[in-house]
Amino acid sequence: MSWTQIFTDKPWLPEPAGEVPLVDSGHPPGVIALRMLLGAITILFLLFFVTFIERSQFQDFQALAGEPWQPFTDSLKLWVNTGVLLLASLAIHGAAHARQNRVRVTLLVASAVFAIVFVLLQISVWQFLYGLGYGLSDNPANSYFYMLTAVHALHVVGGLTALAWVTQGLLTGTNATAALRTCATYWHYLFVLWLVLFFMLTRTPETYAIIAAFCGLG
Repeated sequence: MSWTQIFTDKPWLPEPAGEVPLVDSGHPPGVIALRMLLGAITILFLLFFVTFIERSQFQDFQALAGEPWQPFTDSLKLWVNTGVLLLASLAIHGAAHARQNRVRVTLLVASAVFAIVFVLLQISVWQFLYGLGYGLSDNPANSYFYMLTAVHALHVVGGLTALAWVTQGLLTGTNATAALRTCATYWHYLFVLWLVLFFMLTRTPETYAIIAAFCGLG
């Protein structure tokens, strides 16, 4: 079953006489569930992005980058966070392709540690912004930054739960290869999603205006 079929299928409609519905997609249930989850997350963030770009065209929206005094004109802190999340993604990628359970567990623990560090660094960025006077409700750009990065961080925490479950399975001798690769796909998705967030939240007003005009939101 393709991505298009997953989202366009209408199981509540009766099947034509003489036809047998196709049930077996050829993929494990975990893969199908992951695709549904990633599809839902993608739709959620697309809605966020549309409202963000539309809101950026109002006069009270003050971008967080562009001028020397704005906090993310120099986005080094966010680059550090990006590097840490990349390490988490690489570690779980290595675990998914390792053959020995001992190596897999070691790499999963490393991935979890990097993910925890990423969340802690995100908290430090929020504290940095707040310390500069960029409160949650002071500016729409601030609100979007806190909200989008917090929702992403919550998905990282959810991924940590999955990592703990897969690690426990490996330690007890369960064949968790399929679950591990599914988990790796989820982490790679979170990393790509973070790159999109990074780009969206650190642009200048001019860039937002171009995106809004391109999308017909200006």
